[in-house]
Amino acid sequence: MQKAGGEVGAAGLVDIFMTEGLTREQVDAVLDAQIGDQPTIRDHLTSNMANALMRGLGMPGRQTPEDVRRIRTAAASGQGAGTWVAGEKPPLGH
Repeated sequence: MQKAGGEVGAAGLVDIFMTEGLTREQVDAVLDAQIGDQPTIRDHLTSNMANALMRGLGMPGRQTPEDVRRIRTAAASGQGAGTWVAGEKPPLGH
């Protein structure tokens, strides 16, 4: 971390982890670490990327890390709106 001089973004942090020899599994464990009900580092990264893409398309970027966490947990449970199990027909309108 000292190599970065305290000036590193979340994506740069992943690069540092890899450079320092952490395995993909170790990096994933850090990115997906859940502390209470707070969004993970991966939720923050996803939010930032989604907002950058939306702004690049001329739309306001309003995706919060909490929004990403809510979508991720709903999709993982299979109970979120717009989700269906592989092999099933999607709900009407999809």
